[in-house]
Formats: sequence, C-alpha cells, structure tokens
Amino acid sequence: MTTTVSTDSAKRALFDRLIDDAGLFPPANLPMRRALRAHARHRESAYAYVGGSFVVPASLLTELTAVREPDKQLTLSVIMDAAQSSKGDTIRADLDRVTRGKVDGVTVTGFELKPPPGFRTTLERVIAAIAEHAGSEAVALWYEIPYLGEWQRALDGAFAEIAAARQSAPANINVGAKLRCGGLAEGTTPSPEDIGAFLVAARAHDVPWKATAGLHHPVRGMHDGTMMHGFLNLFIAGIALQAGALDAARIGEVVAEEDPRAFVVDPTHIGWQDVRVEAEAVAAARERCVSFGSCSFDEPVDDLRELGILL
Repeated sequence: MTTTVSTDSAKRALFDRLIDDAGLFPPANLPMRRALRAHARHRESAYAYVGGSFVVPASLLTELTAVREPDKQLTLSVIMDAAQSSKGDTIRADLDRVTRGKVDGVTVTGFELKPPPGFRTTLERVIAAIAEHAGSEAVALWYEIPYLGEWQRALDGAFAEIAAARQSAPANINVGAKLRCGGLAEGTTPSPEDIGAFLVAARAHDVPWKATAGLHHPVRGMHDGTMMHGFLNLFIAGIALQAGALDAARIGEVVAEEDPRAFVVDPTHIGWQDVRVEAEAVAAARERCVSFGSCSFDEPVDDLRELGILL
C-alpha cells in the first residue's frame, strides 16, 4: 500500500492526507458519536484533502459500527489495543474484532501496534496474521518503536528488524515504523536529536513512517508551559532528508526550529532556511513520510491558517 499524493503543487503535496483523525484519544477523548460527526464535518470542509484515516481502537469497533451513519464512508486505521495489553499474544482478538466490524462503506487500510514489555509475538507473526486476515487487500502495519528516554543507539537494530520484515511481507502488506513525539510522563518525549536520529535511520533502512502524539501545532514551541514538537518541523525535515536536499547533520536543527519564518510552504516548494524541495520531490518523499495522528483536526488547520500557509 502506498500513499499517492498530489503533484499539482508543493503545498498540496505536503498536506495531502497528512492528518489522521485521532479524536477518540487524549487529550480530546471524544465520545464515538461526536468523534464520527466531527470527522464527517472535516471531510466536507474546504480542507478535506488534509484529512487522512479515522483512528480507532479495535476494542471500539463494535461501538463504531453501531453508531456510524451508514451513508458516510470511513477509512480506518485500527489500533491493536488488545495486543498492546500486558496479556501478550492477542493479535487474533484484534483481527476478529475487525472481521466482525466489516460493513459496507468502512475500509480498514492500516493497523497500528505498540508492543508492550514482554510482548511475545514476533513482527513476522503479526504480519502473517494480518496477511491472512487481509487476503489480497492492501493494508499497512505501523510498528511503534518504544522510546525509553534515549534510543539513538537502539534505532538501527529496530529499523533493521522492520526492514527485514518489509522484505519478507506479502506485496500488499506495507510495514512501517511509528514515531511517538510526546507523552504525559516525564522522559517520554524524544528530543530533537532523538527525532533526527529516527528520521535518519528510517531513510537509511528505507522504511516508511508515521507519527503520533504531541504534534498539535505546526512549529515547535512552548504551549501551556510545555515544549511541543511541530509537525511542520517533523515533515519538512523528513521530506528534505528523503529528497536528498538536507544533510543528516542538520536534521536536528530543523526539528528544533522555533521560528515560523524559517519555514517556506508555497506552491513551488517547501523548505527551511536555505533548503528547498520542489513539488514532485515532495510527493515522492511522502511515500516514506506518510502522516501523523492528531486528536484535533481543527487546531492544526487553524494554526496553519493563522500562519498564512492555508487560506
């Protein structure tokens, strides 16, 4: 499964299906019916092209199918939350829930897995189970690499494992890495250098990635007393690196940038300081720099409008 985005302009290529809707998750924690209505509203707005999949825990699929409006098409990315419990190997439970929740107009295009400590199922077994479930349908598996306060030395091993799994997976199963950019507990938010190391390792091993958590605003800065990463920082850094326009030694600087004026996003190119990437290269890089989950769609879009990037 690939993410084909527009090459009409660099701006469109950057934002096309960039924001997955994670309104069910903290800090929004929307009830299911309200989250689905908000998602439908976003899909009908002028910025519908920015929106990606609706992110839902497998444990809530029964509720989703019960309250959804049948005439609304839904594309889902399913969090394998049974598999993330401390009970170990419960991949089948999650997939059974997906099977029971299959209805017309609902398409599952991705699974997301955060392995807990002591997780007993290998990545290859997860892929095999998903492949059996999906048949010939294209689907992605996003495997979150745990962040334990410092991971630069562990990244190569983790990405090598994911890269090997990609090579052995069926052609319709796209295996990638998931990056968590924020956390409630102290020491769970990666530094700009750690994020830079993640992006460098992803490119070195040719592994696509998506991100989640803490990316509420376009540019890195203080918000409500907390330093938060910016999604423009992250994706412009990743895209420029993937396109060969940014040296790996500078990537931490892009992630750490706090001045919105340092970034350029227009129909001709996107960039940071003296770095520029044109539309076709942006679209090609988005095959590897895929999307991020946000508990709010309005907040990042409104911020982009305030910066004059979206009109």
